[in-house]
Amino acid sequence: MNTFETQTGFSIELIGNRLILRGEYNNLPLYESIGGTITAIAIVKTPAVEINSIADEDTKMLYGVVMRPNLNICRDTGRNGIKENCYWYFSEHTIKKLQENFKGEIKIGH
Repeated sequence: MNTFETQTGFSIELIGNRLILRGEYNNLPLYESIGGTITAIAIVKTPAVEINSIADEDTKMLYGVVMRPNLNICRDTGRNGIKENCYWYFSEHTIKKLQENFKGEIKIGH
């Protein structure tokens, strides 16, 4: 296998999730994201999980992390779609449920 790290990673497009306030992180609200549906996984230049994908030149496949449990991700949207600087995280349980129900698409960029 002839592999190399790319300058891209993965991000999700999510609808129907709920945000539950769990405290603060870096003096900003910290929300746990629960439920929802992933409508797409996008190949992006700056992945929220902070890990780039790996490409295999022989198979032309990309491999990488899409979601990481309990990683605090800086966002600009809080509860009810209100614009606010905050952090979200996904529990291992929520990620497993999102993965089981994924029927979306793969696309380049958001």
